[in-house]
Amino acid sequence: MIDNLIIIWAPDDYNALALMRQVGQKFNNIFFLIHGNVGYAAKSKYCKKYKETDCVPAGFEYLLNNFKDQTSKPVILTSSDGIITYIDKNKLSLEGRYILSGTLKQGNLEKYIDKYNMTCLAENIGIDVPKSKFVKWDTSISDVEYPCFIKPSHQKEGHYNEFKFKYCKDKHALKHALSLVRHDSVFIVQQFIKKEKDLLIYGCRTKQGEVIIAGNLITERFATGNGSSYGIIKKEIHQSIDVNKVRYFLDTIDYVGLFSFEYGLCDDIAYFFEVNLRNDGTSHMFFQAGANIPLAFVMSCYDMDYSNVRTVVTNECYYMDEIFDISNVVQGNVSLSDWKRQKKQVKAFKFYDEEDMQPYLIAQKKRWIKIFRDIIIKKFRLYIVFVLDKLGLTK
Repeated sequence: MIDNLIIIWAPDDYNALALMRQVGQKFNNIFFLIHGNVGYAAKSKYCKKYKETDCVPAGFEYLLNNFKDQTSKPVILTSSDGIITYIDKNKLSLEGRYILSGTLKQGNLEKYIDKYNMTCLAENIGIDVPKSKFVKWDTSISDVEYPCFIKPSHQKEGHYNEFKFKYCKDKHALKHALSLVRHDSVFIVQQFIKKEKDLLIYGCRTKQGEVIIAGNLITERFATGNGSSYGIIKKEIHQSIDVNKVRYFLDTIDYVGLFSFEYGLCDDIAYFFEVNLRNDGTSHMFFQAGANIPLAFVMSCYDMDYSNVRTVVTNECYYMDEIFDISNVVQGNVSLSDWKRQKKQVKAFKFYDEEDMQPYLIAQKKRWIKIFRDIIIKKFRLYIVFVLDKLGLTK
């Protein structure tokens, strides 16, 4: 085991838990800087110490005031767009004492974490993208084709996004959605792609410029409020995805860190949806299928030999969020009998680990409260955020 300090700065969720379990295979000194309150990951056996902070600036101040006695720079990993953007804004204050993910040029990460900017870059590179338009509450939508999707262009610091994405079947639906959003919020409206599957590739780009891709994950279902929840992990990248263009995208912005690219598959064309310039919530699925990308990345940060770390899927298998995918049964998306049959085929799970059971047991206890809360929030989120804004409770 290696004693170098690894800091995971993130909300306490399954994504942070995945990072701990993967990096903890080799590094025994993991500190968890929690954005928010204790949840699952802080109870993992791989978490040696943790600190709760109520906002991102408080976490930043904690980093400035602590860990000054380290013999080698700690690596900071995160799973949060908000945190990685804040790191980018304050890169000069941190890079003297920490090893950071991000772009070589300060500000480029914030620029390309914006969904409109990342979509424009992807299109310029030659990646297939849905027809897209930048909009605010008062932008003319006379040239929008319907049906369409609208989604926030980026996370606004100190605010809840009005929705993750919203399907609008006609002009009336889009106008109604825009009538309820903040006047300073920005969105991207995209052509509706009647996708057959959701595809995701996961990997990292090292400081040496090497792009490592573990494989691809094909999603068949999403749990309400909890991301991809059932599908299959494969080693071979789908033929519709040009890996060279993925590398060119990352080289263009000179990004170093963990990443995922998301696509929608329609008529054998992979349409680019977005890139996540931080750890992806599906990383633990790739890990159980044989690839440990976070560990390889951390070792590369220290110029360590990671040739013995498996970085490509070796065991193609089905995966499932064994705690929250049951929400699809509740909502009638799959029968209980089919769900049980599918679960028996699953080899990769989101929470379960027989050598690290406490996070799984905590997730089990919170399952039904979270499922019903997420169903309600998904249905009424736009109105909930609208009311909270009016009451001044979202800042």
